[in-house]
Amino acid sequence: MNASQTSVRFNAARRRVANAAAASATIAGFPAIVRAQTKTITTTAFGGIYEKHYRTHVIEPWEKRSGFKVNLITTGGADQWLTSAMVNKARPEIDLPFLSLPVTHTAIRTDGVFLDLDDQLIPNARQVDPLFFDYFDRKAIGFNYAPYGLFYRTDQIRNAPSSWSDLWRPEHAGKILLPDTTSGGAEETVVIAASLNGGGVTNLDPGWAALRRLKPAVQRFFKNNNEPVPILQRGEAAIGAWYSARVFMLKDTGVPVEFVTPKEGAPIGVLSFHVARNATQRDAALDFVNFALSRTPQEGFGNAIEYGVCNREAVFTGRARERITPHSQLMRIDWRKADIAKISERFRREITS
Repeated sequence: MNASQTSVRFNAARRRVANAAAASATIAGFPAIVRAQTKTITTTAFGGIYEKHYRTHVIEPWEKRSGFKVNLITTGGADQWLTSAMVNKARPEIDLPFLSLPVTHTAIRTDGVFLDLDDQLIPNARQVDPLFFDYFDRKAIGFNYAPYGLFYRTDQIRNAPSSWSDLWRPEHAGKILLPDTTSGGAEETVVIAASLNGGGVTNLDPGWAALRRLKPAVQRFFKNNNEPVPILQRGEAAIGAWYSARVFMLKDTGVPVEFVTPKEGAPIGVLSFHVARNATQRDAALDFVNFALSRTPQEGFGNAIEYGVCNREAVFTGRARERITPHSQLMRIDWRKADIAKISERFRREITS
Protein backbone atom coordinates (compact mmCIF):
# COMPACT_ATOMS: atom_id res chain seq x y z
CA MET A 1 0.00 0.00 0.00
CA ASN A 2 2.77 2.44 -0.73
CA ALA A 3 2.77 4.75 -3.74
CA SER A 4 3.31 1.89 -6.15
CA GLN A 5 1.84 -1.22 -4.61
CA THR A 6 -1.59 -1.87 -3.12
CA SER A 7 -2.90 -5.19 -4.23
CA VAL A 8 -1.96 -8.82 -4.96
CA ARG A 9 -4.64 -11.40 -5.55
CA PHE A 10 -5.68 -14.39 -3.45
CA ASN A 11 -3.97 -17.42 -4.93
CA ALA A 12 -0.91 -15.65 -6.35
CA ALA A 13 1.35 -16.72 -3.50
CA ARG A 14 0.40 -20.38 -3.80
CA ARG A 15 1.00 -20.40 -7.54
CA ARG A 16 4.45 -18.86 -7.09
CA VAL A 17 5.71 -21.10 -4.27
CA ALA A 18 7.72 -23.44 -6.48
CA ASN A 19 9.34 -20.67 -8.51
CA ALA A 20 10.10 -18.47 -5.52
CA ALA A 21 11.43 -21.11 -3.13
CA ALA A 22 15.12 -20.64 -3.90
CA ALA A 23 14.96 -16.86 -3.63
CA SER A 24 12.85 -16.85 -0.49
CA ALA A 25 15.23 -19.15 1.35
CA THR A 26 17.74 -16.31 1.70
CA ILE A 27 15.46 -13.27 1.59
CA ALA A 28 15.97 -12.35 5.22
CA GLY A 29 19.69 -11.87 4.98
CA PHE A 30 20.45 -13.19 8.49
CA PRO A 31 20.00 -16.91 9.34
CA ALA A 32 17.67 -17.63 12.26
CA ILE A 33 20.51 -18.76 14.54
CA VAL A 34 22.35 -15.48 13.95
CA ARG A 35 19.23 -13.45 14.74
CA ALA A 36 18.76 -15.39 17.97
CA GLN A 37 22.32 -14.65 19.07
CA THR A 38 22.25 -10.97 18.11
CA LYS A 39 18.80 -9.99 19.42
CA THR A 40 17.45 -9.20 15.96
CA ILE A 41 13.99 -9.61 14.48
CA THR A 42 13.33 -9.66 10.76
CA THR A 43 10.22 -8.05 9.37
CA THR A 44 9.10 -6.47 6.09
CA ALA A 45 7.64 -3.19 4.86
CA PHE A 46 7.30 -1.13 1.72
CA GLY A 47 10.06 1.32 0.88
CA GLY A 48 10.21 5.01 0.07
CA ILE A 49 8.28 7.49 2.17
CA TYR A 50 6.49 4.62 3.92
CA GLU A 51 9.78 3.17 5.17
CA LYS A 52 10.99 6.59 6.28
CA HIS A 53 8.03 7.25 8.57
CA TYR A 54 7.81 3.61 9.70
CA ARG A 55 11.42 3.71 10.87
CA THR A 56 11.01 7.07 12.58
CA HIS A 57 7.79 6.38 14.47
CA VAL A 58 7.88 2.61 15.03
CA ILE A 59 11.18 0.85 14.45
CA GLU A 60 13.65 3.26 16.02
CA PRO A 61 11.63 3.92 19.21
CA TRP A 62 11.06 0.17 19.67
CA GLU A 63 14.75 -0.61 19.16
CA LYS A 64 15.67 1.95 21.81
CA ARG A 65 13.03 0.60 24.19
CA SER A 66 13.71 -3.11 23.69
CA GLY A 67 17.42 -3.37 23.01
CA PHE A 68 16.67 -5.39 19.86
CA LYS A 69 17.54 -4.50 16.30
CA VAL A 70 15.14 -4.73 13.36
CA ASN A 71 16.31 -6.22 10.08
CA LEU A 72 13.83 -4.56 7.69
CA ILE A 73 13.25 -6.09 4.25
CA THR A 74 11.81 -3.72 1.65
CA THR A 75 12.63 -5.71 -1.48
CA GLY A 76 10.09 -8.03 -3.04
CA GLY A 77 6.46 -7.69 -2.03
CA ALA A 78 3.64 -9.27 -0.08
CA ASP A 79 3.37 -12.35 -2.27
CA GLN A 80 7.10 -13.09 -2.05
CA TRP A 81 7.15 -12.51 1.71
CA LEU A 82 4.26 -14.92 2.16
CA THR A 83 5.99 -17.46 -0.08
CA SER A 84 9.08 -17.25 2.14
CA ALA A 85 6.92 -17.84 5.22
CA MET A 86 5.30 -20.89 3.65
CA VAL A 87 8.50 -22.44 2.30
CA ASN A 88 10.45 -21.83 5.50
CA LYS A 89 7.70 -22.36 8.05
CA ALA A 90 9.79 -24.80 10.14
CA ARG A 91 12.69 -22.31 10.35
CA PRO A 92 11.29 -18.91 9.33
CA GLU A 93 13.61 -16.43 7.69
CA ILE A 94 11.07 -13.67 8.39
CA ASP A 95 9.80 -13.45 11.96
CA LEU A 96 7.07 -10.94 11.16
CA PRO A 97 5.81 -10.65 7.56
CA PHE A 98 3.91 -7.41 6.91
CA LEU A 99 1.27 -8.23 4.29
CA SER A 100 -1.38 -6.41 2.28
CA LEU A 101 -4.95 -7.22 1.33
CA PRO A 102 -5.91 -9.57 -0.14
CA VAL A 103 -2.69 -11.57 0.35
CA THR A 104 -3.60 -11.36 4.04
CA HIS A 105 -6.51 -13.71 3.38
CA THR A 106 -4.22 -16.22 1.70
CA ALA A 107 -2.06 -16.09 4.80
CA ILE A 108 -4.83 -16.64 7.34
CA ARG A 109 -6.03 -19.69 5.40
CA THR A 110 -2.56 -21.25 5.37
CA ASP A 111 -2.33 -23.80 8.19
CA GLY A 112 0.67 -24.09 10.47
CA VAL A 113 2.53 -20.99 9.32
CA PHE A 114 1.33 -18.13 11.51
CA LEU A 115 0.43 -17.75 15.16
CA ASP A 116 -3.17 -17.28 16.29
CA LEU A 117 -3.33 -13.92 18.06
CA ASP A 118 -5.36 -12.57 20.98
CA ASP A 119 -5.32 -9.66 23.40
CA GLN A 120 -3.26 -11.65 25.88
CA LEU A 121 -0.40 -11.89 23.41
CA ILE A 122 -1.01 -8.37 22.10
CA PRO A 123 -2.70 -6.26 24.82
CA ASN A 124 -3.03 -3.23 22.55
CA ALA A 125 -5.28 -5.28 20.28
CA ARG A 126 -8.05 -4.13 22.62
CA GLN A 127 -7.63 -0.66 21.10
CA VAL A 128 -7.85 -1.92 17.51
CA ASP A 129 -11.08 -1.73 15.54
CA PRO A 130 -12.50 -5.26 14.93
CA LEU A 131 -12.36 -4.53 11.20
CA PHE A 132 -8.60 -4.94 11.45
CA PHE A 133 -8.53 -7.98 13.73
CA ASP A 134 -11.75 -9.99 13.88
CA TYR A 135 -12.15 -9.79 10.09
CA PHE A 136 -8.79 -11.58 9.88
CA ASP A 137 -10.03 -14.33 12.22
CA ARG A 138 -7.48 -13.00 14.71
CA LYS A 139 -4.70 -14.64 12.73
CA ALA A 140 -3.37 -11.24 11.70
CA ILE A 141 -3.82 -7.67 12.92
CA GLY A 142 -3.85 -4.45 10.95
CA PHE A 143 -1.37 -1.60 11.35
CA ASN A 144 -2.64 1.04 8.92
CA TYR A 145 -5.07 1.50 6.06
CA ALA A 146 -5.63 3.52 2.88
CA PRO A 147 -9.22 4.38 1.91
CA TYR A 148 -10.50 3.75 -1.62
CA GLY A 149 -13.02 6.37 -2.69
CA LEU A 150 -14.01 8.84 -5.38
CA PHE A 151 -11.93 11.59 -6.91
CA TYR A 152 -12.94 14.43 -9.20
CA ARG A 153 -11.42 17.44 -10.93
CA THR A 154 -12.87 20.53 -9.32
CA ASP A 155 -12.53 22.60 -12.50
CA GLN A 156 -14.65 20.19 -14.52
CA ILE A 157 -17.30 18.97 -12.08
CA ARG A 158 -19.28 21.69 -10.37
CA ASN A 159 -21.15 19.55 -7.85
CA ALA A 160 -18.90 17.23 -5.89
CA PRO A 161 -19.89 13.54 -6.05
CA SER A 162 -21.24 12.14 -2.80
CA SER A 163 -22.23 8.58 -3.67
CA TRP A 164 -20.66 5.68 -5.51
CA SER A 165 -23.74 5.78 -7.72
CA ASP A 166 -22.54 9.11 -9.16
CA LEU A 167 -20.14 7.16 -11.38
CA TRP A 168 -23.17 6.05 -13.38
CA ARG A 169 -24.39 9.60 -14.06
CA PRO A 170 -24.61 10.05 -17.86
CA GLU A 171 -22.79 13.40 -17.88
CA HIS A 172 -19.60 11.63 -16.78
CA ALA A 173 -19.47 9.31 -19.78
CA GLY A 174 -16.02 9.20 -21.35
CA LYS A 175 -14.34 10.94 -18.40
CA ILE A 176 -14.18 8.09 -15.87
CA LEU A 177 -11.05 6.33 -14.63
CA LEU A 178 -11.32 3.02 -12.76
CA PRO A 179 -8.68 0.51 -11.64
CA ASP A 180 -7.94 -2.79 -13.31
CA THR A 181 -7.11 -5.80 -11.16
CA THR A 182 -3.37 -5.03 -11.23
CA SER A 183 -3.62 -1.64 -9.53
CA GLY A 184 -5.89 -2.28 -6.54
CA GLY A 185 -9.58 -1.53 -6.12
CA ALA A 186 -11.17 -3.49 -8.96
CA GLU A 187 -12.57 -6.22 -6.74
CA GLU A 188 -13.85 -3.61 -4.28
CA THR A 189 -15.59 -1.88 -7.19
CA VAL A 190 -17.49 -5.08 -7.98
CA VAL A 191 -18.73 -5.36 -4.37
CA ILE A 192 -19.69 -1.67 -4.36
CA ALA A 193 -21.65 -2.02 -7.61
CA ALA A 194 -23.42 -5.08 -6.22
CA SER A 195 -24.32 -3.29 -2.98
CA LEU A 196 -25.79 -0.35 -4.90
CA ASN A 197 -28.07 -2.71 -6.79
CA GLY A 198 -29.45 -5.00 -4.11
CA GLY A 199 -26.56 -7.45 -3.81
CA GLY A 200 -23.39 -7.59 -1.79
CA VAL A 201 -20.22 -9.56 -1.18
CA THR A 202 -22.16 -12.87 -1.27
CA ASN A 203 -24.32 -11.87 -4.27
CA LEU A 204 -22.21 -10.14 -6.90
CA ASP A 205 -24.46 -10.68 -9.93
CA PRO A 206 -26.08 -7.21 -9.68
CA GLY A 207 -22.60 -5.72 -9.55
CA TRP A 208 -21.43 -7.46 -12.69
CA ALA A 209 -24.52 -6.26 -14.54
CA ALA A 210 -23.99 -2.67 -13.34
CA LEU A 211 -20.32 -2.69 -14.39
CA ARG A 212 -21.20 -3.99 -17.84
CA ARG A 213 -23.52 -1.00 -18.17
CA LEU A 214 -20.80 1.37 -16.97
CA LYS A 215 -18.00 -0.07 -19.12
CA PRO A 216 -18.71 2.04 -22.27
CA ALA A 217 -18.48 5.23 -20.18
CA VAL A 218 -15.05 4.42 -18.76
CA GLN A 219 -12.15 6.14 -20.49
CA ARG A 220 -9.58 3.76 -19.03
CA PHE A 221 -9.21 0.92 -16.58
CA PHE A 222 -5.72 1.79 -15.37
CA LYS A 223 -3.30 -1.11 -14.91
CA ASN A 224 -0.97 0.64 -12.49
CA ASN A 225 -1.19 3.64 -10.21
CA ASN A 226 1.03 5.83 -12.40
CA GLU A 227 -1.30 5.75 -15.42
CA PRO A 228 -3.93 8.18 -14.07
CA VAL A 229 -1.37 10.89 -13.28
CA PRO A 230 -0.73 12.33 -16.78
CA ILE A 231 -4.36 11.80 -17.76
CA LEU A 232 -5.56 13.91 -14.85
CA GLN A 233 -2.79 16.45 -15.30
CA ARG A 234 -3.99 17.01 -18.86
CA GLY A 235 -7.62 17.18 -17.77
CA GLU A 236 -8.64 14.26 -19.99
CA ALA A 237 -10.59 12.57 -17.17
CA ALA A 238 -12.76 14.17 -14.54
CA ILE A 239 -13.93 11.52 -12.08
CA GLY A 240 -13.19 8.01 -10.92
CA ALA A 241 -12.12 5.78 -8.05
CA TRP A 242 -8.66 5.67 -6.47
CA TYR A 243 -6.88 5.45 -3.13
CA SER A 244 -6.88 8.66 -1.10
CA ALA A 245 -3.10 8.97 -0.76
CA ARG A 246 -2.73 8.91 -4.53
CA VAL A 247 -5.29 11.67 -4.99
CA PHE A 248 -3.70 13.89 -2.35
CA MET A 249 -0.21 13.36 -3.78
CA LEU A 250 -1.51 14.62 -7.12
CA LYS A 251 -3.36 17.52 -5.49
CA ASP A 252 -0.17 18.58 -3.74
CA THR A 253 1.50 19.02 -7.14
CA GLY A 254 -1.13 21.59 -8.12
CA VAL A 255 -3.62 19.46 -10.05
CA PRO A 256 -7.20 20.55 -9.12
CA VAL A 257 -8.42 17.23 -7.74
CA GLU A 258 -10.24 16.28 -4.55
CA PHE A 259 -10.90 13.01 -2.77
CA VAL A 260 -14.39 12.14 -1.53
CA THR A 261 -15.42 9.47 0.94
CA PRO A 262 -18.79 8.35 -0.50
CA LYS A 263 -21.79 8.24 1.81
CA GLU A 264 -21.89 4.43 1.49
CA GLY A 265 -18.36 4.26 2.87
CA ALA A 266 -14.83 3.70 1.60
CA PRO A 267 -13.28 0.24 1.25
CA ILE A 268 -9.70 0.00 2.41
CA GLY A 269 -6.31 -1.41 1.64
CA VAL A 270 -4.78 -2.71 4.91
CA LEU A 271 -1.24 -3.62 5.92
CA SER A 272 -1.23 -6.28 8.61
CA PHE A 273 1.18 -8.09 10.92
CA HIS A 274 1.53 -11.89 10.76
CA VAL A 275 3.68 -13.56 13.43
CA ALA A 276 5.51 -16.66 12.25
CA ARG A 277 4.50 -19.59 14.46
CA ASN A 278 8.06 -20.92 14.68
CA ALA A 279 9.86 -17.57 14.75
CA THR A 280 13.15 -17.67 16.64
CA GLN A 281 12.33 -14.32 18.21
CA ARG A 282 8.58 -14.82 18.55
CA ASP A 283 8.22 -13.01 21.89
CA ALA A 284 10.17 -10.03 20.57
CA ALA A 285 8.04 -9.99 17.41
CA LEU A 286 4.88 -9.94 19.54
CA ASP A 287 6.30 -7.10 21.64
CA PHE A 288 7.09 -5.18 18.45
CA VAL A 289 3.51 -5.58 17.20
CA ASN A 290 2.11 -4.52 20.55
CA PHE A 291 4.30 -1.41 20.54
CA ALA A 292 3.44 -0.56 16.91
CA LEU A 293 -0.26 -0.63 17.77
CA SER A 294 0.06 1.66 20.80
CA ARG A 295 -1.25 5.17 20.55
CA THR A 296 2.01 7.14 20.28
CA PRO A 297 3.55 5.36 17.25
CA GLN A 298 0.14 5.09 15.60
CA GLU A 299 -0.45 8.83 15.93
CA GLY A 300 3.08 9.70 14.86
CA PHE A 301 2.98 7.50 11.78
CA GLY A 302 -0.56 8.46 10.75
CA ASN A 303 -0.02 12.20 11.10
CA ALA A 304 3.30 12.04 9.23
CA ILE A 305 2.22 9.97 6.23
CA GLU A 306 -1.52 10.85 6.28
CA TYR A 307 -2.70 7.25 6.23
CA GLY A 308 -5.35 5.86 8.54
CA VAL A 309 -4.20 3.73 11.47
CA CYS A 310 -5.94 0.90 13.26
CA ASN A 311 -5.86 2.10 16.88
CA ARG A 312 -9.27 3.65 17.59
CA GLU A 313 -7.78 6.05 20.14
CA ALA A 314 -5.27 7.67 17.76
CA VAL A 315 -5.83 11.41 17.28
CA PHE A 316 -4.97 13.21 14.06
CA THR A 317 -4.10 16.87 13.73
CA GLY A 318 -3.79 19.47 11.00
CA ARG A 319 -3.91 18.28 7.42
CA ALA A 320 -3.97 14.61 8.43
CA ARG A 321 -7.23 15.14 10.31
CA GLU A 322 -8.79 16.58 7.14
CA ARG A 323 -7.49 13.86 4.85
CA ILE A 324 -7.84 10.61 6.79
CA THR A 325 -11.18 8.82 6.48
CA PRO A 326 -12.24 7.84 10.03
CA HIS A 327 -13.17 4.28 11.00
CA SER A 328 -16.86 5.24 11.14
CA GLN A 329 -16.88 6.01 7.39
CA LEU A 330 -15.15 2.85 6.20
CA MET A 331 -16.96 0.20 4.16
CA ARG A 332 -16.59 -3.12 5.94
CA ILE A 333 -16.21 -5.77 3.27
CA ASP A 334 -15.81 -9.23 4.74
CA TRP A 335 -13.45 -10.82 2.22
CA ARG A 336 -13.67 -14.14 4.06
CA LYS A 337 -17.00 -14.60 2.27
CA ALA A 338 -15.64 -14.09 -1.24
CA ASP A 339 -13.24 -15.80 -3.63
CA ILE A 340 -11.10 -12.85 -4.66
CA ALA A 341 -9.19 -14.82 -7.29
CA LYS A 342 -12.42 -15.66 -9.12
CA ILE A 343 -13.58 -12.04 -8.92
CA SER A 344 -10.29 -10.88 -10.43
CA GLU A 345 -10.43 -13.41 -13.25
CA ARG A 346 -14.03 -12.54 -14.12
CA PHE A 347 -13.27 -8.81 -14.00
CA ARG A 348 -10.50 -9.26 -16.57
CA ARG A 349 -12.67 -11.49 -18.73
CA GLU A 350 -15.91 -9.49 -18.71
CA ILE A 351 -15.03 -5.90 -17.85
CA THR A 352 -11.56 -5.02 -19.09
CA SER A 353 -11.14 -7.44 -22.01
